[in-house]
Amino acid sequence: MSLSTENSHAKSSIPLIAGLLGGAASTFLLYPLDLVKVRLQVNEHSTNHSNSSSTTNSSSSSTTWIPRRQKRTMMGTLRHVVKYEGVAGMYQGLTPALVGSAASWGGYFFFYEGIKQRLMQRKRILNDMTPDASVQLDPMENFVAACVSGAIMVGCTNPLWLIKTRMQLQLRKSQEKQVEMLGEERVKRPYKNILDAARTIVREEGVGALYKGAVPALMLVSNGGVQFVTYEYLKGHFGAYTKASRAARKNITGETSSEKKGILERLEDSLGYLTMGAVSKIISSTITYPIQVIKSRLQQRNETAEIMASGEVEIVKRDYRGVVASTVKIWRNEGILGFFKGSIPNALRVAPSAAITFVVYEAVTDVLTTTTE
Repeated sequence: MSLSTENSHAKSSIPLIAGLLGGAASTFLLYPLDLVKVRLQVNEHSTNHSNSSSTTNSSSSSTTWIPRRQKRTMMGTLRHVVKYEGVAGMYQGLTPALVGSAASWGGYFFFYEGIKQRLMQRKRILNDMTPDASVQLDPMENFVAACVSGAIMVGCTNPLWLIKTRMQLQLRKSQEKQVEMLGEERVKRPYKNILDAARTIVREEGVGALYKGAVPALMLVSNGGVQFVTYEYLKGHFGAYTKASRAARKNITGETSSEKKGILERLEDSLGYLTMGAVSKIISSTITYPIQVIKSRLQQRNETAEIMASGEVEIVKRDYRGVVASTVKIWRNEGILGFFKGSIPNALRVAPSAAITFVVYEAVTDVLTTTTE
């Protein structure tokens, strides 16, 4: 195999490696916020009077509305998890999350860059351009590349995300005590690890259960599409700005042109990627958040232990089937706000998560590209 062929293979694997490291880093650092978000997403608390029980005082003919459940908060949820499960409880389901995130981001970037290259090659052929001619994709082409990449990864990683969601929602210690007291016939045993979860799900619900929530997951492909179109748009303008400003600065200082970046330029690039990654993720996540709530409702186990707002642990049973039925159920019982439960921890998580992912991705790509040249 020639040296040029080896370099070509090495360069093609750069997006995969960079994506793997970027996804794993952001997942680990911000995992507790993700756990709280998922717990709030599946909580069925409602402040709608129509969904509350009522008592009537015959002497005063007044009606007192009693909500089904007390409202849960982000800090209250985190505090109760630590109380019942310890600090380690904040990282329940971390293993499938790390594997899923690394695989999703790595595969996403790998397919995304590959599809982009195919589209650019197609453009060169259609426009009778040379193979090495510079070509820019328009926003719609970037959107298509992002959506196709996301759809491929849904098929590959949905089982991992389902297991992650279920392990985040279980209270292992509390459920194990319930099993000891009541037996497995009355209370379902909690999952021990990722392999035990997969075996238990297949045994109890069948192989198809591993793909619960796949439909909203495919719908969430638009999240990545919106994110990458926004990111590519900002990146193009940022690149043009930095190129012009650096050229002007070198003209003023009389510096000679150099391909290698200085420390200040690398810092400037990192801050730029940080901002662009955060902004693009906030926009995409806000637009698609209701779909995330539906996906979490569909993927949860139909019986699990849940911490109430009062701090008590109860075994709850839920049944969500299908996107349309789940949407109607949430709307009827919880109103429009039901589709945005957990949006606060999500907002606190997604911006730094995307920013960390893109900074690590661009930094690793820059280092590996320099190494292979």
